[in-house]
Amino acid sequence: MLQQTQAAVVAPYYRRFLKRFGSVRALAAAELTEVLELWSGLGYYSRARNLHAAAKAIVSEGAFPSTLDGLRALPGFGPYTAAAVGSIAFGLPEPAIDGNAVRVYARLVGLRAPRAEAEKPLRELARPLLRAGTPGDLNQAVMDLGQLVCRARDPACPSCPWRRVCRARHDRSTAEIPMRTKARPRRVVVELAASITRGAAILMARRRERGLFGGLWELPAASLPGDQREILEGAGLPAALPVALRDALRRDLALTVVVGAELASVDRILTHLNLKLIAFAAKTRGVPRATPQGRYLEARFVPLAELRQLGLSTASRKLLTAMGLW
Repeated sequence: MLQQTQAAVVAPYYRRFLKRFGSVRALAAAELTEVLELWSGLGYYSRARNLHAAAKAIVSEGAFPSTLDGLRALPGFGPYTAAAVGSIAFGLPEPAIDGNAVRVYARLVGLRAPRAEAEKPLRELARPLLRAGTPGDLNQAVMDLGQLVCRARDPACPSCPWRRVCRARHDRSTAEIPMRTKARPRRVVVELAASITRGAAILMARRRERGLFGGLWELPAASLPGDQREILEGAGLPAALPVALRDALRRDLALTVVVGAELASVDRILTHLNLKLIAFAAKTRGVPRATPQGRYLEARFVPLAELRQLGLSTASRKLLTAMGLW
């Protein structure tokens, strides 16, 4: 949960998660939809899917792996997570190199390189340090040092225990290390959503367990084709949008719909993309049926009073709020 999310945000989610899933077996036995429901709002939902898959793998093997190779084989366990868990839980002398650790070690030795290039040599540099002490303690100490003292901006060098041997402090180059890479421009993703109601219920669909918002519920929607995004940004809503949404619902849910007026739109800035959601009123007499190659695993009419029980992305909740339904 703490990967790419601040501790203050995580704390209430963490408590609720542990209260519901008090063991690896309890997590493995749960349905993914319930896991995503408790994760809803934290973002980066692949973390929740991987956590659930890792729990299933551990239960299947009968024990938690205690080697780096075993940890790396678990879904969602990259070099950093495997090193952090391995060093803290099993005393494995493997450096946990996150953004804070890169900054601390790179400044310590004066390494001028982007993070992607710095991680491997810094891992080799730090490994002997871990062998000389308690690996988990050192990894956690370096994480805290980077967060609290060796900050990206305005580092508190006089408070640093390594201040006398820090090359960057000696050279007055802390502002230049680690080197910053040029940020990639965010891609634009536009989603068209249909608001189809029957009485006090609204049609909701659950995405397949892959990609953006995988496994989560949403208003049935369609991604705007790339060649229409420029039209949207430059000249408002083209007439082709309702047609694109109509065709997608026929393809993904075997529904024949009539798409009406725009109801609401929201914007959401994610790590690598700018997301725009636009909701349209729509009508159908058919019964939704998720097609084998379509976007969704299932779809059903959900009573408005039960919407909060579904696992929804923050973007979907914002859209429903803008529509007056949340």
